[in-house]
Amino acid sequence: MKKILVLLSLVLSTSLFAETIQGQTGRYCPGSTVDMYTDGAYVERVLISAEGIRRDGFIKVYADGELVFNVGVPGYDPDYSFRIRRNVNTITLKFERTCSRLLDFKAFTQTTHKQRPYLGYSPTLNTLSWGSQLLAIINSLGVEGYGIPAYQALWNPVLLPLKKLAIAHATKAAVYDERSLEVAYYSLRIAQEIEKNKQVLDDYLSGNYYDELVIDLLTICEDILEAYDVKRRNLPREIEELAEIIDL
Repeated sequence: MKKILVLLSLVLSTSLFAETIQGQTGRYCPGSTVDMYTDGAYVERVLISAEGIRRDGFIKVYADGELVFNVGVPGYDPDYSFRIRRNVNTITLKFERTCSRLLDFKAFTQTTHKQRPYLGYSPTLNTLSWGSQLLAIINSLGVEGYGIPAYQALWNPVLLPLKKLAIAHATKAAVYDERSLEVAYYSLRIAQEIEKNKQVLDDYLSGNYYDELVIDLLTICEDILEAYDVKRRNLPREIEELAEIIDL
């Protein structure tokens, strides 16, 4: 079923793309890399079909040298589709742990990037947007998520606490500016909550459940830490100091 849904999604969406770039296929072993040159095109989505030989492995996907996805390669169910949504010159695959058969490697591009309805997190260092974007991400899962065991297992421990923090952040951001200590406090609380559940999220990513959701959450965390120049190990201290200052 998963494979059918992925392929159906691609069939329905490829009419929006100006071009499909076909990458090379073949058999590759750990340490091997495969480059796809996209000449600065706006890459909407990448499709990879691969299967491990003898055991499971990984294919790390880089866009212009930045790690954007980590594909788990088992010996079955070999179709993976994920978003890039940026202008890219080179997409690189790096093979790890086992030799793999790369059955297909495609990038779907657009000649120009057009605004579209909200579909996921847009990386930004605008401290006022994190709460509203996080809330939109979580709410977008509501209709399709209920009743799915993988979603239910994430709701109480991860998504519900994050939704509460997202609402608090969005409320403060609506009345304060980027220099607000209240906004900073709830931003760091969001990062801390994501960090607290990082192992859970990593497990879901390895199992190919809600890949885009996990990537969005981890990216939000990285953006917050970068914007406030806070190291992970210092999050509790920074949050405690802000709470004392703003009398929470």
